[in-house]
Amino acid sequence: MAHAFWHGFYAIHYIFKQIQTMRTSILFFCLIALGATAQKSSTISDSEAAALLKSSSQKYKAYPAITADFQLTMIRPKLKADEPDSKYTEVQTGKVSLKGKMFKVAIAGNEVYCNGKDIWTYITKNNECQVNDYIESNEVFSPSKLFSLYETDYAFQVKEKKQMAGKKITVIEMAPSNKKSTFFKLDVGIDEVTKEILEVKIYEKNGTRYIYKPLKVTSSELPDSSFIFDVKKFPKVKLVDLR
Repeated sequence: MAHAFWHGFYAIHYIFKQIQTMRTSILFFCLIALGATAQKSSTISDSEAAALLKSSSQKYKAYPAITADFQLTMIRPKLKADEPDSKYTEVQTGKVSLKGKMFKVAIAGNEVYCNGKDIWTYITKNNECQVNDYIESNEVFSPSKLFSLYETDYAFQVKEKKQMAGKKITVIEMAPSNKKSTFFKLDVGIDEVTKEILEVKIYEKNGTRYIYKPLKVTSSELPDSSFIFDVKKFPKVKLVDLR
């Protein structure tokens, strides 16, 4: 069931990047700015890679709701070649829940809720929550839409086949058709037998690399209320309503 991670990692990735710069407040939140196009890509892509992505998509759609614990490793480019890797490596853990167009992400002590209509971003340090209208578009969309992106917005191919934790993995390299994207490629590691996603690597143009791994993924019946920020659970929270 680690395939759920593929649907949620875009949301996780964008939130994590925002948290690094949101020291006092959140100016804006969206799921991710992929610059997705509405038209078919003219790039011919690998049929084997397409089949794996489609299989993983079908498995995900069979579940009513999914919760996934994940690990995120951020590796920044070194300023000096002789410096230790640990100086530029940061590891975070978090959780993402998905149900149709609704999602919730928790990472680095911060949380984002979306019920498909409104979106709340809560920053623990400031005990502040900003709420906005959630408007799905080609650039801002729910995790449930992610698996259709490979059909229109990426060129992809099988990069390599390897062993990971005793499993046979096919790594699919995906390049966004929109050259204005902040990253230039993704590497998606898929279990050849279960069709589960075991690892996703994002290569940013600035040299930073993000590695996402699912730790535990479960399918469950989540009430819609799980995706709404409950003010009563956060005493003295400052709610900034921008709707």
